[in-house]
Formats: sequence, C-alpha cells, structure tokens
Amino acid sequence: MKLATTVRTAALAVALTSVSGIASAANYSFLEGGVLFRDTYGESDAGFRIGGSVALSSPLAAYGEFTSNDSIDQFSTGVLFHQPINSEIDWFAGGGLEYVDIGIDDELGFGLRGGLRWTPLKAFEVTPEIRYFDAVDDGRVSFRVGGTYAFSPPFALTAAVQGGDDDRVEVGLRWNFGR
Repeated sequence: MKLATTVRTAALAVALTSVSGIASAANYSFLEGGVLFRDTYGESDAGFRIGGSVALSSPLAAYGEFTSNDSIDQFSTGVLFHQPINSEIDWFAGGGLEYVDIGIDDELGFGLRGGLRWTPLKAFEVTPEIRYFDAVDDGRVSFRVGGTYAFSPPFALTAAVQGGDDDRVEVGLRWNFGR
C-alpha cells in the first residue's frame, strides 16, 4: 500500500510543477557538436560527438546524440520531460533507446537521464545530470556536468565532463535554433 501512496504523491508533484506558469529557463531546440576524449579500457581515445534537442510541445523535447571514437560508437535518442523550478532553473527527466557498438559487441538497449539546467545569466548555462544506459550486457551510471557560454545569440561554446562508468571530456559548439 505504501508504493501506491508514493506513486500518487509523485504524480501530484509532477502535476503541480506542470501548472507553475513560469517560463522555461532553458532553450530545448539546439544542435551541438565537437571533440570527445573518452576513457576506454584505461586509454583516452579521441573522437567526436554530435547531439541536439528539439522542443516538441511544452513540456516535452526529443533528444539525440551520437558519439564515436576508435573503440566505441554510441547512438542515443529519446524524449525528455522538463519543467521550470524558477526563472533560472529547469529540472528534466527522460529516457529512450541506446545503441552501443564496442568492437565485435553491439546491442540496442535503453537509457535514462535526469538533472537540472541552470541559466543564471543569458550567456551561461550549467547542466548537472545523471545518465544511465543498459546495453552490451551491463548497465552504466555516470554523473555529467556540462556548460555553455553564449558568445552571440544563436551560438555558444560547450564543454562537459562526465565520470563514473562512462568517463569523457567534451568541447564543442552549440547552435540554438529555437525560442
């Protein structure tokens, strides 16, 4: 009976945040890409990353990401639910499909992610999040912190550090096409 109460309480909390009336702090329509340094089997392999998001209808956005280096190719796609906490912070949670190709092993699995998007100034964004994916016979959990600096209205520099079961460092460029 306690599980049912917990589920009802969580559903009520989501419903209440959905009617907050606060405009979303972050833009959910962007395309980004850059270089990636991923720790694979104790070695740092350079590669690239292309990712993005498209606002569907508030509060939903679709996301996609492709990363590749000498050892691992990974494609992620899914849907995020996002809501503002206040005028500077959004929380988000979502999930989707993960295709991972590591050498001779490849598998389609699933992934989950959630976190915050904090935009204290129009030019800066900080995004701490937790990512989980289950593919190629094991689940991997990582904590990620990403940041952007908008040097002109549609363009921003990006950087991210991710640690845990999927260690990587990324730098690149973002193009914001929505808002």
